Amino acid sequence: MSLAKGPEPLKKRRAAIWGVTAAVVVAAGVSLWAWEPWVDRSPFTALVAGASPVTDPGSTGESGECTPNLAGEAVVVYDASGKGKLASGVESSTGEVLPSSYGDFAGWCFYVTRIEGLPGGEGTYKVQVGGGNLVTVEEGHLRQPVDQQREGMRKMKLPPDDAPAPGLPAEQ
Repeated sequence: MSLAKGPEPLKKRRAAIWGVTAAVVVAAGVSLWAWEPWVDRSPFTALVAGASPVTDPGSTGESGECTPNLAGEAVVVYDASGKGKLASGVESSTGEVLPSSYGDFAGWCFYVTRIEGLPGGEGTYKVQVGGGNLVTVEEGHLRQPVDQQREGMRKMKLPPDDAPAPGLPAEQ
């Protein structure tokens, strides 16, 4: 009789061990998914590029410099909900006039505002310039070098006059 009962406790013990092992694996997977160690959460310098029409053509220098329309205005970066302020900066006071190869934005003033210490890992952010509307911007875009952001202006098209003003990177 003792032989018949021998394998049954062994099966229960193995089932318990497998159950605990599965629970540990699931808990580790959930923890890893929530922690996301592959996401760069270190603070970085965000580059918010934009373009505005040159309102005073006489103000552009021979070097092609210009003054953005919102020069000196606050640029605030919020979390994805738009409620938590993460970092801020001041709109650049100088820019460069884009050449004819920039299509719809030829002759516009291209500028970049640097925002120091923006926490990484958010994925998306809300950006507000000069107290205007909040615009959703991907973290990858804010991490792009200036040259890449400037090059992106070549492909952008201005909306028709009756459409709402474009978001970043161009402003009206």
